[in-house]
Amino acid sequence: MSEAYRIPLIGEKFPEMEVDTTHGKIKLPDAYKGKWFVLFSHPGDFTPVCTTEFVSFAKKYEEFKKLNTELIGLSVDSNISHIEWVNWIEQNLKVEIPFPIIADPMGNVAKRLGMIHAESSTATVRAVFIVDDKGTVRLIMYYPLEIGRNINEILRSIKALQIVDRTGAVVPANWPKNEIIGDNLLNPPPRTVKESKLRLQQFKGYAWWLTYREADKKDVEETEKYI
Repeated sequence: MSEAYRIPLIGEKFPEMEVDTTHGKIKLPDAYKGKWFVLFSHPGDFTPVCTTEFVSFAKKYEEFKKLNTELIGLSVDSNISHIEWVNWIEQNLKVEIPFPIIADPMGNVAKRLGMIHAESSTATVRAVFIVDDKGTVRLIMYYPLEIGRNINEILRSIKALQIVDRTGAVVPANWPKNEIIGDNLLNPPPRTVKESKLRLQQFKGYAWWLTYREADKKDVEETEKYI
């Protein structure tokens, strides 16, 4: 793969590009400066799984906004196809799609972001890029064509990343319902021998490398909605 099409990685800046959408032209990531955004691709308009995903994203849109997060969809369909599909969803399923969808009929954006896999030479897989308020890629998910995404897990992931940024803690599996430490947060591993000897004096835990701290109850309550 040439450098021009190297897939952006976690921790890198989201590549600058201008895209054509159902809400007009948008410059990424500049259009969302100061906000988080989720860019997600779907294989095609007027397909069953994608339709259920778009309805779910739309119904959860206010939850994303509460997390200072915007949504933007993408497929290799044309803008006319996107508009017709959005109108069909609103007319038949009574759900308005409030976020823009990128038209990418030549597949240039999809290729730039690594959204076309071996499963299909043309259709985009169900990719998810979570980008923070500084334009940095923080999380990447890929789903196959046949399986719809869990929208609550995307919300949970954004909330968890924002907690990490704010507290310096790290988040255990299935948080806030972890099997070992419940709704507590983990401490990152100590970086020095001196720090390692102090950990169990400062925090509860099972070993110097496995200690935890209490999470903010409001964070726990807000995240439990996504479980």
